[in-house]
Amino acid sequence: MRLIILGSCSGTQPFPGRHHTSFIIEHRGKLYWFDAGETCSYTAHCMGLDLLKSSKIVISHTHMDHIGGLGNLLWTVRKLNGISGDFSGKRLDIYIPQVESYEAIIKMLQSTQGNFSADFELEAHEIKNGLLFEEDSFKVTALHNRHIQNEPSPEGKWFSFGFLIEAQGKRIVYSGDTKGLEDFMPLLSPKVDILLMESGHHHPVDFAKELKESPLAPEKLFFIHHGRRILDDYDNMLSGLQDLWGDRVRILDDKDIIDL
Repeated sequence: MRLIILGSCSGTQPFPGRHHTSFIIEHRGKLYWFDAGETCSYTAHCMGLDLLKSSKIVISHTHMDHIGGLGNLLWTVRKLNGISGDFSGKRLDIYIPQVESYEAIIKMLQSTQGNFSADFELEAHEIKNGLLFEEDSFKVTALHNRHIQNEPSPEGKWFSFGFLIEAQGKRIVYSGDTKGLEDFMPLLSPKVDILLMESGHHHPVDFAKELKESPLAPEKLFFIHHGRRILDDYDNMLSGLQDLWGDRVRILDDKDIIDL
């Protein structure tokens, strides 16, 4: 099982060498996508990943730095399948808080070459709190956060989520964009192996200190979704984090591959 970082940047202005947030967990020959920032499918393909092994795409929320590459990802799967036919008859599930955003992307794709006709199935699912799916011993559970709203909509919906990922005896939490530790604290118990924490809306060193003092501190702390605070002061930020967490902390980069 591998964690593969396709994009590590937040919605800041374009930053050399980094793209918007997206990562894959590769498990038993299948690809599970989390967020789909710009160029995610291009980066994955150029890294040698077989996009026709994609099984699920999970979108934490529909801000552009998390969904901007989704249309191109779906388009690329279609194009690659047109060459090999290896995805024919299969299904790709998309989990997303606001299905209307997915529907708008599909409408856009249908106005391009070939009306986006395909011989595989796409199915969108609205994300709600609780179990999203469990497949081949790969399990994902969702919990809303307050990145977009402090209260549910009048219809009882939340529009931004974090996730607990469980597979091969590992427990990984992806914070999604969040207001803070309290948003995803319930996902940290029992103790998790890795917390993928967004750094675009928080001071990483301050957060690392707060988390270290918590009884729910994970085994390892990885930062993703970087804003200018961390990118403009990378060396000092990394030094401050390592003073607190030693070699158990990482600032993730595009194209990082981590064996889990």
